[in-house]
Amino acid sequence: MEYYLLVLAKFVLGFLIVISHLNFSGKTQLSQMTPVDFIGNFVLGGIIGGVIYNDVIPLYQYIIVLIIGVMLISLLNAVSKRFFIFRSFAIGNPIPIIKDGKFIMENILKRKNKIDILNVASQLHAQGIHSFQNLKYAQIEPGGQITAVCEGADMPSVILIKDGRIRYSELDAIQKDEEWLHEKITSLGVEQIGDIFLAEFWHGEMTLVMSDGKVCR
Repeated sequence: MEYYLLVLAKFVLGFLIVISHLNFSGKTQLSQMTPVDFIGNFVLGGIIGGVIYNDVIPLYQYIIVLIIGVMLISLLNAVSKRFFIFRSFAIGNPIPIIKDGKFIMENILKRKNKIDILNVASQLHAQGIHSFQNLKYAQIEPGGQITAVCEGADMPSVILIKDGRIRYSELDAIQKDEEWLHEKITSLGVEQIGDIFLAEFWHGEMTLVMSDGKVCR
């Protein structure tokens, strides 16, 4: 009986620690999770499954290992938010596949293992887009979702700065350089990029959200 009570205690504690981690991180839905979260949750599940029936490992060691796992996942997520190079490696970047109504074959062929054009077509159909002929722009998001813009519709905005850091991949996507970005920012009365929380470019206009919440247009 004591053995089964220990198993129950380990299960309940593991469940509570994992649920607390998900609530604390705000990622309670599958669509919100990054590859770091998926792999980390598999590891946590492996720890729980591997230890729960093992009465040799003390309860306190089991709890410590789970907490270390949770802290490591949180650390990797924090690093991916702060450093774009790590984010690109761990999470990935959007992959444009159609621009100005033309397929970007270089991206499609270079990433054959990531892009299944039949799956793309199915996702577009689910969004009510019945043909590639209707598309002006389309890209595959890091999470696998499809962002599509039909002919006559507005293109999505581009985030050029986040947390005071320039997103060079997005700058390249709109065929602009850092000098142009600095000129745009200066014209809005902002001198330091580090003071900018978010910079959005849409319809040829720049909108800056400052670290204090002020919006400059």
